[in-house]
Amino acid sequence: MKFAVAVSGDRVNGPGESEEVQIYETDGGNVRLIEKYSNPALNATAARGVFMLKSALDHGANALVLSEIGSPGFNFIKNKMDVYIVPEMPVADALKLILEGKVSPATAPTHDHGHHH
Repeated sequence: MKFAVAVSGDRVNGPGESEEVQIYETDGGNVRLIEKYSNPALNATAARGVFMLKSALDHGANALVLSEIGSPGFNFIKNKMDVYIVPEMPVADALKLILEGKVSPATAPTHDHGHHH
């Protein structure tokens, strides 16, 4: 499985805010970083998270790991890949929780359109 993770520093972040996107490949218990690139959402003027999500699809990801997702992004990505929502935490810890089955795929956005910080 290939996970696209929205990352700032070494922590999981939101799709519209993260500095970069990291693609990890898993096989059983092994996880390895296979690619990373600058988040295209940073140059977008509207629905920024959707730009990151589209890039994850374009890079062959099967699942997303994010700290949050709004309704535009969730509606764009649902039925295309699973989305795992975790707190802003180190990427390695987030992937471990997901692979251990301690985090289930999201069934709804974490907030409505717009940003609520």
